Amino acid sequence: MRNTVFQTFGLTKLYKDFRALDSVNMTIYEGDIYGFVGENGAGKTTLIRLACGLAHQSEGDFALFGVTTKEKGFKETQAKTMAIVESVAVSKGLTALENLKLQCKIVGINKTDDELNALLDQVGLDSKNLTTKKANSFSLGMRQRLGLAIALVSEPKFILLDEPMNGLDPQGFVDIRETILRLNKQGVSFLISSHILSELDKICTRVGFLSHGRLLKELSIDELHEKARKKIALRCKNSVEIHGKLVEKLHLSDTKVEGDNITIYDQIDINDVISYLAKEKVLIDSITSQEETIEDYYSELMRGGNR
Repeated sequence: MRNTVFQTFGLTKLYKDFRALDSVNMTIYEGDIYGFVGENGAGKTTLIRLACGLAHQSEGDFALFGVTTKEKGFKETQAKTMAIVESVAVSKGLTALENLKLQCKIVGINKTDDELNALLDQVGLDSKNLTTKKANSFSLGMRQRLGLAIALVSEPKFILLDEPMNGLDPQGFVDIRETILRLNKQGVSFLISSHILSELDKICTRVGFLSHGRLLKELSIDELHEKARKKIALRCKNSVEIHGKLVEKLHLSDTKVEGDNITIYDQIDINDVISYLAKEKVLIDSITSQEETIEDYYSELMRGGNR
């Protein structure tokens, strides 16, 4: 069993009578890139602010690396975590290296110029060509990468990113994605909030869907793809018996039976299935062909649909 880096227990945040977070129970494990998906105002930023100490929960609790907020040693454990919330904390009048030196001073860490330049290179910024260039002349993507370098100064094991893709052009998406994947291979776990599911799909290992402060679902990326892929859904009585006949006669290999439901993932025409059922005089309640994207699944989930 993998160790947890972040876990919530009925986490709730109230603003007077408004529940920005409502009894959220979620788990992020070591090595995860956890995509936190929800509409604007769903509560994603609120949860990140709680996790990094910028706000305090109204009810419930959370743990970082297995240590809850009420336990001794939480502050030391929290030091393993860094967050970039809403906007990147970059001093635009300073160079990239000067920004990192300032962060070292803030957190009380001594690092050489060579070590800091190595951090810039690690996030995809060419330190040799940035010796005099001020951050106010950086592109948004460069400032996002500099923000990651600033977060890495204290060598965190868990980084929380709030909408890191906002405002980026396609190349900026690619740059940030590659940087996150590179850091993840080096042992850094991530929580990334976003409403751009197609981008999270390219990097995340797990996803959590948040709406109106409530966590609707947690899925591995493989489970999400299975929810969204093309399939034929069949509902009938005697499903186990009928499933066996379908597998044998239609040479199926990728199917599932749950209660009265049969799901066929094989690339087979639904008309072939219907013809076989009619020939064998098999009575069914319903049969449908579904071909959806992960965005379709997300939209249905947000509307309150159940799978």
